[in-house]
Amino acid sequence: MSGDSGIPRDTAGAYWPATWSSEDNGPRRWCCATPQAGPGIAPGERLELLAVKDAYASDMLIRRDPGELYALRHTMPLRGGAQSAPVKGWVERLDPETLETVASTPRLPGGPYWPGGIGVHANGDLYMVFGCWAHRITPELEVVAARQLPAPRPHNSFVILDGGEIVTKDCDAPVGQAPSTMSVLDPEDLEPLAPPLGLPEASVGRLCSDGESVIAIGTTRLFRVLFDRDAGRLEIDEGWQPAYGPKPGRSFGWDPVITPEHVIWMDQGRNDTDITMLDSGEARDPVRLWWARRDDASEGGSVEISGLPFGTESNPPAWDPVGGVVVAYDAGNAVLRAWRLEGDEMVPLWRRDGFAHAAHPVLYPDTRELVVQDWRQPAALRRPAIRRALKPTLQVLGQLPPVRRNAGAFGSDQLVVLDLDTGQDKARLDIPSSCQAYLFPIPGFGREIYYQSVTTIARAGVA
Repeated sequence: MSGDSGIPRDTAGAYWPATWSSEDNGPRRWCCATPQAGPGIAPGERLELLAVKDAYASDMLIRRDPGELYALRHTMPLRGGAQSAPVKGWVERLDPETLETVASTPRLPGGPYWPGGIGVHANGDLYMVFGCWAHRITPELEVVAARQLPAPRPHNSFVILDGGEIVTKDCDAPVGQAPSTMSVLDPEDLEPLAPPLGLPEASVGRLCSDGESVIAIGTTRLFRVLFDRDAGRLEIDEGWQPAYGPKPGRSFGWDPVITPEHVIWMDQGRNDTDITMLDSGEARDPVRLWWARRDDASEGGSVEISGLPFGTESNPPAWDPVGGVVVAYDAGNAVLRAWRLEGDEMVPLWRRDGFAHAAHPVLYPDTRELVVQDWRQPAALRRPAIRRALKPTLQVLGQLPPVRRNAGAFGSDQLVVLDLDTGQDKARLDIPSSCQAYLFPIPGFGREIYYQSVTTIARAGVA
């Protein structure tokens, strides 16, 4: 289906019919803002910082109706790192201009931490999957249903099927060893609609869906899962399991993307991230971009993104439904690249070295613009010994607002708008974030962009 402009949009699943009412603007994960028009930055225009919110710890932003901006937040244990103790999550509604919190749910049960997700269902309510709990929440942020999920590990978000069902899975993050469990829930009361399905492998990356089938990325293969509504069960498609590993020096893939003919994804997902993903890769090989045909179960094609050792990433590539452009990145080695998918081949378009992007991209097909980030850090702080020594201290001190406000010596982030077809800068803006963005920036309600990192939410506009 298409938006008013005729540009294809991701309309799979029973989501609220508004731009960016779910992560990546749809379960196919194109990271594409259609039908919203891009900022269209003209020569002589620039980005300006309109508002900043200190938001430790934040996971995600989504939108509902015009002016309705929501954030997923969570608590963090003071010591021991992200996975050391149970945490709670909550949803805030933010003023779309000032970013001040105007309403909030209570702190809700979560469990072991990993970034979860929120999205707006076609019924108008918000759903939150965080830790090992699912919650249904009204737009006024009243909790109307809650369900503890069967697997005790954190669940990294969910997808909504065409029938309105909520499908989620746990992830053994960040190591990716224990096999994952997939669940399907009734959107009314979050009751299970089928017995939990154990996947053959661990699945760390987020799910994607075409509205009927759901794709989970394992550590060696992709799995397509169908929900048999009549039989009340989830089933793995045994005839489609494209393989991509493992081999020595490589690690698991992350969030797959569904295009009309292919599924695309990146590997080398295992890393040891602190305030940045630079130099955080733990497997020695270069990170690769992979693709497999949706109608062919054989092994897909792949290409190196940077060609540099210890490559890594933890998010999806972006897909341009107009020009067939695929954008991928090696966050560990600061390389951003684009190809055009022609038939079953990736044709190189452009490459930016020294460009430290790690977050989910935002792509505007109409104005041919790409929103990314570029983290800058002193070279001395990237030395392994110094980094290891600083990490425990930064984990504790980073939770203190005065430290975050004065953390520029450790690094700084920039919000960047590129020309999608050439990779050239159109505008850059310094963002006062003490952590690199590696989660979910989103489009604003006009010619604006919302930046989001673990520590900071910011609003930028065209001037």
